[in-house]
Amino acid sequence: MQIENAAVLDIILNVDGANDDSSLLRGALELARREHAFLTGLQIVAVNPSLIGVADASMLLDAEEQDALGRRTWWLDLCSKAGTVGDWEVICGPYIASLAKRAQLADFVIGRWSTRAHTVIGGAGELARVLFADRAPMLLVPDTWQETLQAQRVMIAWNGSGEAARAIKAALPLLMHAAEVHVLDGALDGLPGISPPCPPLRAWLARHGVHAHWHAFKGRHDAGRNLQAEATARQADLLVMGAWGRSRMSELLLGGATRWLLEHTRQPLFLAH
Repeated sequence: MQIENAAVLDIILNVDGANDDSSLLRGALELARREHAFLTGLQIVAVNPSLIGVADASMLLDAEEQDALGRRTWWLDLCSKAGTVGDWEVICGPYIASLAKRAQLADFVIGRWSTRAHTVIGGAGELARVLFADRAPMLLVPDTWQETLQAQRVMIAWNGSGEAARAIKAALPLLMHAAEVHVLDGALDGLPGISPPCPPLRAWLARHGVHAHWHAFKGRHDAGRNLQAEATARQADLLVMGAWGRSRMSELLLGGATRWLLEHTRQPLFLAH
């Protein structure tokens, strides 16, 4: 597809079963328009390897793939009406691996997140597991979020980790256009001469034109719940944070801030691993 003006951002919307009335879809289109982004609508036709070669299963997959390919005109029409440049893609393959692989050439992926499932290991956690695969930054919108996806009041959870730095760097275009940015600073000073110093986030944000309000975060115990409380108190419509800061399997089995927020979040989450 020929593009007259190069897009600043390349965003993927994991469409799945979204329709014209989807608040997620409308929000993603508006966000892409505001950010002058190229928005790819992506539908994955999930393939179960154990069913490959089974006649009935193959026929159903073929029908689902053809139906998905037929949505191209619908998507391009939505992009045109929204004033957004975009394209439509259909991938037939294993869900997690396919989305993770495709996300390698995107700045981030937007997807709907179900908080009704009380585990991030099961099917409802497939989007979170994409974070494992290729460190694809993701903007997850919980199904309980009834407002438009705006990213105007953004809160950053900062602990000095590489995961948090990657999330902030990936979210920078959104931060630059946000009306308010709040940083919850929970970074700990390392041992002089032994631990590397914390990255200079305050100066880095200022250098990129992001005026942030800084607040000390002392809720490391039960961090997920405390982050949620802070985000709600500041009426944040997006929480930017690193995901799986400790061992991912440890977070899955024992719990942690990432897992708690994935199960209880009230705001959209911008995550990177």
